[in-house]
Formats: sequence, structure tokens, C-alpha cells
Amino acid sequence: MIDICSLVLSLAGLVVGFYFLIELHYFLRILLCVVGAKFFKKRKFILDKTLITGICLSTDIDYYLNHMNNARYLRELDFAKIDFYERTGLYRNIVAKGGSLFAGATTIRYRRFIRVFSRYQISTKIIYWDNQNIYIEHKFISSDKFINAIALCRLRLVKCDADIIMKELIQDVPKNVEVETTRRDKPELPSDLEKWIESNQISSDRLRQKDIIDEKEIEKV
Repeated sequence: MIDICSLVLSLAGLVVGFYFLIELHYFLRILLCVVGAKFFKKRKFILDKTLITGICLSTDIDYYLNHMNNARYLRELDFAKIDFYERTGLYRNIVAKGGSLFAGATTIRYRRFIRVFSRYQISTKIIYWDNQNIYIEHKFISSDKFINAIALCRLRLVKCDADIIMKELIQDVPKNVEVETTRRDKPELPSDLEKWIESNQISSDRLRQKDIIDEKEIEKV
């Protein structure tokens, strides 16, 4: 009996320790997203949108105690991306070519609160790409179909060409999915995305210039 109690207490202590060291439920949810997308959801064509469902819990709210914390929106995008990567084969294709990807930039616009204990969906869709980047649009959609928030994300690909990846995935149509010929074309660059890309480039140029100035000042010192 004592051995069983010791084992239970040891396991409980291990779990508590993990919660102090890492955000355990975040990684558990990541695992559930991967398993769900890989084994229980249908594959999607690379230019189709995917949907995941979420609920605003008491752990997601801000100091007003009645709606989702702004930072949680960006955190939820991780789960939406993982679902999209698995169902479209995007990540698998990138890794197969020896490449990797990471988030290069994200912007989000809030339009209406997501109230505590209310359900919502996050849609994910590729809206454009160039040879180095893939641009994804996320929408937070409430039960009344209102778009509560919209986010743009730039995924930077390393050691592989985004154009080649996308061309291969466009040709790789999942079974039982009908894709019209016109839907295989590269989308036009949306005007808002064009301005955002321009803004990011201006910011990068300004920071590079500042780095040069700082280096010169350090040399003088």
C-alpha cells in the first residue's frame, strides 16, 4: 500500500514539476492537433482553407475577465497552423526536401471581442507566395459568422524554394478532392498584403541601417 502511495505521489510530483518547467497543456494540445489532423481529418488541397474549433476558457481571458486576452489569439494560431500543415502536407513536403520553416512576421487586427466560454473557429488559407515565403491568412470566426479578428502571417522557408514546394503540392491533389483548373493558378497579390510586405521591408531596411550606425558608434568608443 505504501509503495502504491509513493508511486502516485511521485507521478503527481513529476506532473507538477513539468507544469513548472514547461507549459505542459500547450504541448499536449499540439500533440492532439497532430494526431487529429493526421488520423481523423480529411486531407486538404494546398489552396483550400482548413478550420479548427476553439472555445474561450477562463484561462484565456484578460483583466476584464469577460473576453479573450489579445495574446491568446496569436497562441491559437499555432494550433491552426499545425492542423493546416498536416492536412495539406505542406510541412512534410518541406522536410522531405531538407528544408524548414519559421514565422517571419505576423500582424493581427481585432474587430470584436471573443467572449468567455463562447465557441469560435479559426480558418487558415494560403493567399500568396514567392520564392522564399508563404503568406497565410487566419480568421477568427464566431458562431454568428462574424469575423472577430484577422491575421496575416509570413512563413519563411529555409534551404528550399517556396515556389517549387507550392507547384508540387498544387499538382498533388488528395484523393476524393475535386479541384478546378482555375484553382491551380497562383493567386494575385492582395493589395493589403502588398502594403504589409512593403511595410516589413521598410522596417528591415531601417533596422539594418541602425545596426550599421550602432557598429560605427561602438568603434568610436
